[in-house]
Amino acid sequence: MGKLIVLARRIARIMAYIGAIAVVAMMLHITLDVALRNLFRISMNTVPEIVARYYMTALAFLPLGWLELRRQMISVELIDFALSDRMRRFSDAAVMVVAAAVYSFLAWTNWDKALSETRVGTLVEIATYKMPVWHSFYFAPVGFTLAALITALLAIGYMSPKIAAELDEAEQ
Repeated sequence: MGKLIVLARRIARIMAYIGAIAVVAMMLHITLDVALRNLFRISMNTVPEIVARYYMTALAFLPLGWLELRRQMISVELIDFALSDRMRRFSDAAVMVVAAAVYSFLAWTNWDKALSETRVGTLVEIATYKMPVWHSFYFAPVGFTLAALITALLAIGYMSPKIAAELDEAEQ
C-alpha cells in the first residue's frame, strides 16, 4: 500500500505542477496578446480559445488529486465537534467514499466524452484557421480519475491507522 500511496502522491504532484504551469503560460500568453495588440496592432485570434479550452481546463481539473491528498478541498464540518474520535474517522471515511463515487462517475462520463471528441476530431473554426481542441477534453477525466483514486485511498486511510500515517507523510 505504501508504494501505491507514493505513486499517487507523485502523480498528483506532477498534475498540480502542470496546473501551475498552465497558470503561468496563460498569464504570459494573454500578456503577449495584449502587448502585441496595443503596440503593433497585431491580434492573436486563438488566444480566447486556447485560454478557455486548454489553460483553464488544465488549471481546474488536473490539481484535484493533489488538493484531495493535501486535504485542501472545501469542507463543512457541522457536527464534528460533537463526535468522538472514532466516529469522526468513520464520518471522514464515509465522506471520502461518497467523494470517490462522485469522482468515479464524473471520470467515467468524461472519459466517454473525451474518447468521443477524439474520434470526431473536434475543431474550433477561428477566422480562417481550424484549431483542433479534442486534446483538451482529456484534462477533466484525468483529474477526476486521480481524485477518485486518492479519495478511495483516503477512505481506507481513515479506517486504518497504519495507512493513515503513510497518507499523512504523503501530505507534505
